[in-house]
Amino acid sequence: MQHGNVTMKLLDNYGRLIKDLRLSVTPRCNLHCLYCQPLDWEQSEPPGTISVEEVRNFLTAMRMLGLEAVRFTGGEPLVRKELAQMIEAAREVGVPDIAITTNGMLFKRKAKDLVAAGLQRINLSMDSVTPEVFRTMTRGGEVRRVWEAIETAWELGLEPVKINAVMIRGMNQGEVIPLAKLSLDKPLQVRFLEYMHLDNSNPEVYQQRFIAGAETKAHLEREFGPLEKLETDPSAPARVYKIPGSLGTIGFINPVSEAFCSSCSRLRLTSDKKIRPCLLTDLELDISGAFAAEKPVEALVDAILLATDRKPAFGNTLPKLRERVMVGIGG
Repeated sequence: MQHGNVTMKLLDNYGRLIKDLRLSVTPRCNLHCLYCQPLDWEQSEPPGTISVEEVRNFLTAMRMLGLEAVRFTGGEPLVRKELAQMIEAAREVGVPDIAITTNGMLFKRKAKDLVAAGLQRINLSMDSVTPEVFRTMTRGGEVRRVWEAIETAWELGLEPVKINAVMIRGMNQGEVIPLAKLSLDKPLQVRFLEYMHLDNSNPEVYQQRFIAGAETKAHLEREFGPLEKLETDPSAPARVYKIPGSLGTIGFINPVSEAFCSSCSRLRLTSDKKIRPCLLTDLELDISGAFAAEKPVEALVDAILLATDRKPAFGNTLPKLRERVMVGIGG
């Protein structure tokens, strides 16, 4: 095995190619979205949070095992002042596809530095176009900041710009059409996500709030007619369509009603250096010892192989008390 080169493909026990990484750089966030974190979530940076050099070593190990894409997440990744250095490390070790998921609140101010470091793509959380609804769902966020982030991303040539909207009954089901219309005359990828029980909410309340992706799609087709299906990477979580004649696309990410475990290509690394082979199980492997090893890259390769070997066939989409809520896992 040679450092700096892709020398093998990483397959799990079910024949799935593992090529994508979600890397959480902090559990902190400057919003409190109701489907992501409880109000009493600890907002300080815990000791042992992953460093720039540790990010570099982990990405080096993953790249040797065939990593094709990394998305930096949080929490809110832009609250980490070292994010640009981490993106630069990803570029330097040769990761082909470098992206972030962000709420956009800080993006306009930090965007140029991130793009200069090597950022290529951006996913923005935008559950509503209506300021009052957005403020309620994020517990204080301003939707105009997301618009500013979209415009900034276009100005800097980041493509595609993806908009993620988690659909919750009683909150934003009335935003389906306005959100979809964003794709009509703008090259946006608007993606509707099913609400996952990763916030430890009351199970009955969760069931009442859950909206299946098929219901959202039917809502759109009543308004726009049949959506046009597009061919995409089968390992990608979104099933992509477009409104005929539109410049952008519509995506549906349905991990609860139409679980895509059989094509999952992802591992997750939490900000406190634990690998999660599956988002929807509590299985974690503490690999802090590998980061501290005399030869950390070699130790991390071994840890990644072990985590991949333990990746389960299916996750649990049913409501249950989770050891971590979404903000602590990484989106």
